Amino acid sequence: MSRELLRYLLGCLLAFLGGHMINFGLVQWTQEVLQAPAWSGALLLVCFGLPILFGWHGGALSDRINPLRVARAGHLGLVLAALTLAFTAWVPWLRREALGLAMLAALFAGLSWSYAAPARLAYLPSLAPAAKLRSAAILFNVLTTVGFGGAPLLVGQVRQHFPWVVVFMAAACLLLLSQLCMVRLPAAHRDPALVGLGAIREGWAYVRRTPLVAQLLIASAIAHLLMGPIQVIMPRYLDAVLHLGPGARGVFLGMAAPSLIAGGLLALSLKRLAHPGRALMAGVVASALLCAALAPVTALAPAVAVFIAACVLAGSAVAFLAASLQDVSAEAFRGRVMASYAITTQFFPALSGLLSGLLLAAHGPVTALAVYAAGVSALAVAAAVGMSALRSYKRGAPVQTP
Repeated sequence: MSRELLRYLLGCLLAFLGGHMINFGLVQWTQEVLQAPAWSGALLLVCFGLPILFGWHGGALSDRINPLRVARAGHLGLVLAALTLAFTAWVPWLRREALGLAMLAALFAGLSWSYAAPARLAYLPSLAPAAKLRSAAILFNVLTTVGFGGAPLLVGQVRQHFPWVVVFMAAACLLLLSQLCMVRLPAAHRDPALVGLGAIREGWAYVRRTPLVAQLLIASAIAHLLMGPIQVIMPRYLDAVLHLGPGARGVFLGMAAPSLIAGGLLALSLKRLAHPGRALMAGVVASALLCAALAPVTALAPAVAVFIAACVLAGSAVAFLAASLQDVSAEAFRGRVMASYAITTQFFPALSGLLSGLLLAAHGPVTALAVYAAGVSALAVAAAVGMSALRSYKRGAPVQTP
């Protein structure tokens, strides 16, 4: 692995941690300080829902100019979101205004994710040779899941000793460190002729007429529907059912990090698997079923075991998704395909967060977790049956392209 690739991946890891600290911190701060579980899901939807509008432009822009510039601009936007939340948490007299400022921070974060997420993925092939791209993509995805799983651990540990303002300032510092890691990396050359809505429509047309790419994106959407309950339902479940304090809740949720890493490493060890499409859909179905099985568990040890198993399977499935998309996407459309993938990784966790928040407010953590996970299980099974291109996808075989 080159020094440039290592430095880039380290910068991405720091950005993943800082960005997800904003997401987790926003949800938990809203629940703890504002006592508004439904609003926590709505804010998460804003934070990750904006890419459904702006992520397409982020992908087209990454096919037109150096995507590293786009990614770094997105990281600065996340810094602005973290500082807005830090100000909101620091000023003691804010009450009604707090929700408005939280919404503003969510808007900053949503716009930033719209551009940073596809750009980071689109830049990766500039540092990884074609023979190593699949391994680099899996490792990149492992770091993504480390950021997702490690952020709640950091939030819990910092929150146990310091007020919320320190949590959000820590997120801003991680994002600024990521900027330093990406200084003086080589530029990626792009086609400046790609502009505006025409480039976005061309990307959509490419996905429509390439069934394997389209079905991988559908599988990604379903897989990421499992992320919302971890962010919204699980903290309340750990409090009400397992009776864990803030620090212990952070440790429990932080176990997602090594478990997701293990799942990504499992995918890396199986990178030569002949039929990755079947493996990833099996992982999604099994992970959803384990989440449903977690709902009635009231003892800590079995809850830990089920949670770890679900995260390992989810981590391996998502790693296969990211690597397969890098493999099968045409170079000219890579940024726009990665934008579509990034949108699934952002919008669908946010949508699931909103649904989870509504279920949590109406039925409590046990019923909400069971009903939601069972629904995702049924959806994943139906998709696995219906998506023939994904089922028949064989690594190294020619891909139907326009």
